[in-house]
Amino acid sequence: MTNQENKRPLPPSNNAEEAKPALRLDVFTIFLGTTLVALTLVPWYGFTSGYSTGMWVAFAVFMFWNGLSITAGYHRLWSHKTYKAHPAIRVIFAIGGALAVQNSIRIWCADHRHHHRFTDHVDKDPYSAQRGFWYSHIGWMLRDYEATEKDFSNIKDLDKDPIVVWQDKHYVTLALLSNFL
Repeated sequence: MTNQENKRPLPPSNNAEEAKPALRLDVFTIFLGTTLVALTLVPWYGFTSGYSTGMWVAFAVFMFWNGLSITAGYHRLWSHKTYKAHPAIRVIFAIGGALAVQNSIRIWCADHRHHHRFTDHVDKDPYSAQRGFWYSHIGWMLRDYEATEKDFSNIKDLDKDPIVVWQDKHYVTLALLSNFL
């Protein structure tokens, strides 16, 4: 489907009459806060105390772990069901995904499956690339766009997975513990 078939202007619009959905202050505050910490406190600590080799190794391991957990776990294992994994690997990916702070497996996969179902519908795709790079990576999370309303009807298979259910139930605790330990 082309944009003409969608018959809806793509944001950002120069039309002053078109109101943007409300800003999600909770998400905006978290993004702003973590960015400010990353840009100020992390370099300050490095300049005043320095980083040990162990800290750099831990940083590399954690970055690899959360990247692999999102790519091989959330995306390939749970969203697309491209392979089966041992329960221990699934738990490692579930915790690593929480470390990445990209939401629970349940929510991430519901959004992603919805995205694939409506890729050609700019008004239904939760993170349509047709709306631009920044929108498709971050902007869709910052405002209450209609397409970002949650629909869990496409993840009934995941609701039967005890690891997915456990991670969803304890997501906030896992995300906080994995990021502050």
